[in-house]
Amino acid sequence: MSGPDKGPVGIGGQLRPSDVARVADGAPVRVDPGVRERLAAERAVVEEALAGGVPVYGLNRGLGPLRDSQIPDDREEEFQRFVIASHAAAIGPPLPKRMARAAILVRLATLSRGGSGASLGLFNALVELLNRDVIPVIPADGTISAGDLSQLAAIGQVLLGEGSAWIPGPDSPLPGAQALRARGLAPLRLGPKDALALVAANAVSIAAAALLQQRAARAALGADLVAALSFDALGANLSPLDSAALAARPLQGQQTSGRRLRAALAGGDLAQGKRPPSSIQDPISLRTVPQVHGALLDQLAALETAVAAELASSPDNPYLDASRRAFVSNGNFSIVGLAISLEALRVAFAHVAILAERRVALQIKRLRSGVELAAQMAAAAAPGTFSVPFILAQTASAEAARITQAAAPVTLAGSPVGDGVEDHSSLAYSAAQLADHALDHLERLLAIEALVAVGVIASEQGSPVLGGQVGALAEETRAAADASASTAETVDRVVAALRTAAQNAADDDQ
Repeated sequence: MSGPDKGPVGIGGQLRPSDVARVADGAPVRVDPGVRERLAAERAVVEEALAGGVPVYGLNRGLGPLRDSQIPDDREEEFQRFVIASHAAAIGPPLPKRMARAAILVRLATLSRGGSGASLGLFNALVELLNRDVIPVIPADGTISAGDLSQLAAIGQVLLGEGSAWIPGPDSPLPGAQALRARGLAPLRLGPKDALALVAANAVSIAAAALLQQRAARAALGADLVAALSFDALGANLSPLDSAALAARPLQGQQTSGRRLRAALAGGDLAQGKRPPSSIQDPISLRTVPQVHGALLDQLAALETAVAAELASSPDNPYLDASRRAFVSNGNFSIVGLAISLEALRVAFAHVAILAERRVALQIKRLRSGVELAAQMAAAAAPGTFSVPFILAQTASAEAARITQAAAPVTLAGSPVGDGVEDHSSLAYSAAQLADHALDHLERLLAIEALVAVGVIASEQGSPVLGGQVGALAEETRAAADASASTAETVDRVVAALRTAAQNAADDDQ
């Protein structure tokens, strides 16, 4: 994973979660050749159906429970504004700006595939929001991921000159019309079916999954680094990292984790056999790191595949099949497969956390063993010395409990809405939210493990030589702990150091 590509991201081809992350972080977008032509051809079918009076959901008929109610011809524009206003029901604090950018990109990606009948005006307006950096304020809560209706309506409000949006410069959001004007844009007049084409998609849910996948992939690499640091601290037996043994089970994840662990330990006394292992066989929390961390890597690969499939989809209902000039009622808004991947990811987090907490306990026991109270007090009081609070074992246990509790399924908890018409939902967004919170706790737990491991290494006689990547992480961890800061601040600093170490290890892996 090399440095970020600053070039524009193309809309119309296959996107990956990494592309979503690039746009979230500010990369512009460009529209691939042929996309606008495809959308214009589909729009002609929409106009034809409207002129012919063909009953079409969301075009000349209402939505949800009002699906059989006819929209008067002279009130089409009013209906578009009504759809946006009536669906703008999201609540809570604003999503981060990068999430809002990601959501706009995801909807552009799916619109570009065709099947929506959206106007070129709507498509181009979304492109301009990204490229002119007008970022709608999207409340964080309100979707059941059967179409992120209420949150995408917040984007529609800004397009209409309503709602609010961030632009470069001001610290606070501006009213939608003011934000558009400041960036050289005008409010959009939505054409027939445009409001439905905007809101009837899972762009926020998919964006959340894409950004989570990228963040979790880096955290998984950090988990390998921290586990390797614990291997060095405890003088663990490295036979479980043997490449031939790991290849005996043909799972890519465990082989990748094993390779990373070996790379992190390379050059150290333990890896070179200059320091004998402390036991012929260690506890399972050490012995099965490649297997457990590998399971997380396999789930991340599955999630990446699921996100990529959604980015390449036409999720609209009705689906416009331009070749048949037909509008097809369908259920492509259901993203249960993605939701299940997000559920499985949290289970993988929990297993990684359980191992990390056990390794913390092993190392605290090592630190505590044979140390008298007076010596503990002296070490804690001595200026400039590295001292690990033994009660961090309890903090680690609490963090692990939060992570394992978050592994419980949430996507089965939906209830019927829309007067019973919409009687199933994926709740993928809720699954992604839980996974993001669980990852916060996992990063802090890994930071605690790194702190404790460095404490064990500092207590050892003879200053063993550590592996290159492990040694760099140990130095960064020690620097964070040496600062005059509370334990909470220290852990946050170690989290930042671990992210940097994971980035450097990723760059080395290229």
